[in-house]
Amino acid sequence: MMGKRPYLGKNRKEIRDSIFSKQICLKRSDLPEGWSMEAADFINKTLQRKPANRLGLNGPNEVKSHIWMKDVDWQCIIDKKYATTFKPDIRPPL
Repeated sequence: MMGKRPYLGKNRKEIRDSIFSKQICLKRSDLPEGWSMEAADFINKTLQRKPANRLGLNGPNEVKSHIWMKDVDWQCIIDKKYATTFKPDIRPPL
């Protein structure tokens, strides 16, 4: 969602060490302009290091019922009728 990895490192070991050294927690000052605190809460809850604390541990309904997801039409997604905001250019290169 942020366009970058939450944990930094030059290789897998450095990234793993970064994960073990600290828990990522987004604050309002970390958010791009226009993002809500509900979005930050969603990210923070899905990035919990301990799986037992992570959003979704109790199934997909836990994720779907998060306040940030309140306006998502899940049936529309299942039916593949959701209008996308990004459409990739799939023309073959010249």
